[in-house]
Amino acid sequence: GTVVRVGHGLELPADEWAAALAEAGGELLPTVRAYLKHRGHWEATARDLGVHRNSVRHRMTRAGELLGVDFDDPDVAAHLWLALRT
Repeated sequence: GTVVRVGHGLELPADEWAAALAEAGGELLPTVRAYLKHRGHWEATARDLGVHRNSVRHRMTRAGELLGVDFDDPDVAAHLWLALRT
């Protein structure tokens, strides 16, 4: 194993993604935040938000299309989670 600095060689504009989710308004930002908090578990995210898991899937699809990212990519998830925590 090699140790690398976080973000070294990665072009991931997580702050821009967080801003785009905030600008989109509605439920996208809280849904993405809950999804990342629950590490991609649909059921836990749905319970946290008080909605059906299919609503979570629909919102995550919309958010992914808006940002052009895959939330299951660990680099995307980690950087966006940190951006949303600040």
